[in-house]
Amino acid sequence: MNLHALRIFNDVSKTGSITRSAGNLLLSQPAVTAQIRNLERELGMKLIEANGRNIQLTEAGIALARHSQRLFAMEAEMEEMMEAIKSGQQGSLRICATELPESALLPGWLVGYKQEHPRMEVQLLKGNSRTALQRLQDDSVHISIVCGSWPIEAEDIESFTIMEDELIFAVPALHRLADKEVTFHELMEEPFVLREEGSYTRKQLWSLMESSNAREPRCSITIEGLKESIEAVKAGYGAALVPALSIQKELASGELGKVKVSGATFPHPIRLCTKRQEARPAQVHSFISYIQADIREKNQYIHG
Repeated sequence: MNLHALRIFNDVSKTGSITRSAGNLLLSQPAVTAQIRNLERELGMKLIEANGRNIQLTEAGIALARHSQRLFAMEAEMEEMMEAIKSGQQGSLRICATELPESALLPGWLVGYKQEHPRMEVQLLKGNSRTALQRLQDDSVHISIVCGSWPIEAEDIESFTIMEDELIFAVPALHRLADKEVTFHELMEEPFVLREEGSYTRKQLWSLMESSNAREPRCSITIEGLKESIEAVKAGYGAALVPALSIQKELASGELGKVKVSGATFPHPIRLCTKRQEARPAQVHSFISYIQADIREKNQYIHG
């Protein structure tokens, strides 16, 4: 069946007039009439009949009009869907993040993004840095968000810093070193809550011990997980090296104190990683644009 002729017939069936359809379709009346006649010859039956200055549909025309309207409504729906996917308004977005951004940043970002993109299917996964980058490389996710200043060696991954954070030493609020500045060697005399083997913060602590020629903490407990480590310090045990972002509320409320170590800083950038490609997928671009705008707005509010 000739779809061009069917499209013209579909418009005629809705307007009830060759003249009005010719105007809608920017065609001459003879051209519209010729296409209808061609379609009738192709099908071997009459579709329209004259009714004064207008036309009326035959029984076959009524049946064909009903189906053609469904067909072209579906076409319009497909075109609208493709445009929504192209513009980043519809589709799927999968993100994998390490523990800090997964718990402290992404819930708020994803809620706001979903409210602006209600037709986007969003999934958030959690993993360590290695897992997050591996999922990105095997195309299980579109974006990975990781922490730390360590190099990302994979050539097929590109990254940029979305937020600057730092690692700080946290202690219970009533600890004798709370809100004081001490030497690293003095701090190492305190009991410590250590993260598990392979943790970025544990690696940073050991690196500082090696460069400072300091021994390991004299007494420590090892806890897997950032949140669990912070809870142990809040319960009154020793010190821990943690991201500043993870204890903002506890520092503000006085539940925890901060110890400054003379001459030591620990940059802890939060980085967004994507696959290196000629053009980012629309949903990736729209999500990055959203969080960048959100960060700018919060920074403007904080700095007045």
